[in-house]
Amino acid sequence: MLTYAIPKRCKVASKRKENEHLNRQDLANLLRCPETGNQLTGWNGTDAQATLQTACGRTYQVVDGIPNLLPDALRADEAPEDPTVREKRSEMAARDAQVGSYDQMMGLKLFTSFEVPKTLSFLDLKREHLMLEGGCGTGRMTPAFVDACSAMVCVDFSRESLRVAKTKLSPEQLEKVIFVQADLSMLPVASDVFDRVGSFGVYEHIPTAETRAGAIAHMARVCKSKAAGGRFSMSAYRWGFPQSLFSEREGHHGGGIYFIRLTQNELRADMEAHFKVEGFTESLLYYHLAWGHKK
Repeated sequence: MLTYAIPKRCKVASKRKENEHLNRQDLANLLRCPETGNQLTGWNGTDAQATLQTACGRTYQVVDGIPNLLPDALRADEAPEDPTVREKRSEMAARDAQVGSYDQMMGLKLFTSFEVPKTLSFLDLKREHLMLEGGCGTGRMTPAFVDACSAMVCVDFSRESLRVAKTKLSPEQLEKVIFVQADLSMLPVASDVFDRVGSFGVYEHIPTAETRAGAIAHMARVCKSKAAGGRFSMSAYRWGFPQSLFSEREGHHGGGIYFIRLTQNELRADMEAHFKVEGFTESLLYYHLAWGHKK
């Protein structure tokens, strides 16, 4: 069983002025050990190679400007016994292998053209906002988010996907973002610091109800309160007509990527463990899209 110590609260973004984005050192200061939640030091947010470390001696490597903050179970070399870890590592390998073809899918490109504006309307991003994108993948939606906010932390557990995502940003955009290899169910970032937290087309690939609940809990943890203006938005595979006519509810995509399709009531119930759902739409047909505030 993966365990996690809840990180201490962080006030680094609390005095940010409108239209003033954090620098990359500020963003690096938000990173925490995935196992203990302790502060990580040793990286300025810019250097391509570095070693992040905690006061207790744990170390994590930064390679090509991307910190590897995966939990121990996903970093280990030996074959995992835990079936949930096996599922996650299978998806990591599949995502790494598919980066060359994923963005070439014409149907996905068309869908994204409708998805991005609807998602931005649900997020209600402002120029002064700090955002976390949970499961950014190859950066299909990231440039639109970067342009709309002050600064971002983008996490995904596929290193190759993160490499591709970085190439989609201009030098000016990259100054506002750090990319982190991490598990959404064990987010290695500080608590209560993000004005906006979003995860799109990711939740349905988390392999068990327990780890999906962990992802919701961690995204709530890092999001600011409603009183502080925080907002959370998420999309996930939809189960219902017409998908129920021609699709499986649960299974694996090619390459070993797990998926589950959820009804609106199921997704609402999952979110409302930690969020008050304020808006919900099925206008994207293939996906549910919802937003809410932390309880």
